[in-house]
Amino acid sequence: MSRSRAWTSALGLMLLWWCATYGFGSLDHPLVWLRWFPHVGMVVTDALSFLVVLLASWRLGLFDGALFRLGRVRAWAWLVPPLLVACLYPLIGRDGVPGIYGQSWVLLSLAAGTAATGISEEFGTRGPAMTALLRAERPVVAAVATSVVFGVMHVGNALFGQSASATAWQVVTAGSAGFLWAGARLVTGSLWPGIVLHALSNFLQIASPGPTPQWFQCVVAVFSVVWGLVLIRVAGRSAASR
Repeated sequence: MSRSRAWTSALGLMLLWWCATYGFGSLDHPLVWLRWFPHVGMVVTDALSFLVVLLASWRLGLFDGALFRLGRVRAWAWLVPPLLVACLYPLIGRDGVPGIYGQSWVLLSLAAGTAATGISEEFGTRGPAMTALLRAERPVVAAVATSVVFGVMHVGNALFGQSASATAWQVVTAGSAGFLWAGARLVTGSLWPGIVLHALSNFLQIASPGPTPQWFQCVVAVFSVVWGLVLIRVAGRSAASR
């Protein structure tokens, strides 16, 4: 694949995912008022955007079913540190109350919603789009490019009432997290580690009692970039030895 086609395909697929997600998300879904499943709108939106990108990537010859296998299972051990960092969110809420908060049925609904988001966002940005870039660029370039685009995509949250400052900060934190999740894909050869980390991080942040202090978010952002570089380096060494 030529470099120009790789970049065009990657950016096109990520833009398609963004338009589908925010487009479907702005609609009133007929099931959105289910009181026992308050996050049904999130699940429906993510499922639709996933299917749109799946069909487009299939037509472009970029869908790789191997991304939904477990990949190199031993390499999953490299994901233990970010998993532990994600588990710190319930312990560092501003309200000083450790744990997660919410009725059981709401937490189950939230778990379904964050799982759907993890699958859709990882596939939409670090799935076929990253596959295209890896055919023409070095892994670190593919990781940086998809992460920057992923961060910038969160500007769209301002369209739904989020403040400019909160949106700008989310662009930074999402971009750094995306770099870590890109490294997870490279070191394992699978999307599932990134999906698990993505969904768990979102779930624990939302369900934690009180907002996360900004200093901790800064620490997590720096850690994500550093550990992402570690994962990319490990992936490179592993590829060279095979």
